[in-house]
Amino acid sequence: MERSVRSGPSDPNTRALINALRKTSAKHDAGIWKRVAELLARPARQRAAVNVGKIGRYTKAGDIIVVPGKVLGSGTMPHKVTVAALNASATARSAIVGAGGSLISIDELMTKVPKGKGISIVV
Repeated sequence: MERSVRSGPSDPNTRALINALRKTSAKHDAGIWKRVAELLARPARQRAAVNVGKIGRYTKAGDIIVVPGKVLGSGTMPHKVTVAALNASATARSAIVGAGGSLISIDELMTKVPKGKGISIVV
């Protein structure tokens, strides 16, 4: 019986993002982008699905967060945070923006803060 070889994500946008994260990590010696790339390279079923309530519990106002997966809308957002995620539900988007925060793509955050200083990963 032949074993299957793990190929990684088949979505070309996700593959391009992973490659960009790895390049930025090497260029700026920023380990956070390498870790985010590793988490995104997982199968879709193993990627993080984080609720807004969890982000609210583990952050304080003004934090910058990376979610290497999907943000879901369960819970409340008590303060303003910047969240960069692969994907987000409509309720999560409205909860984050409603609290005065912003929801951006991981690619946008990587170009804004290439060295990765002051950024946390929530899984």
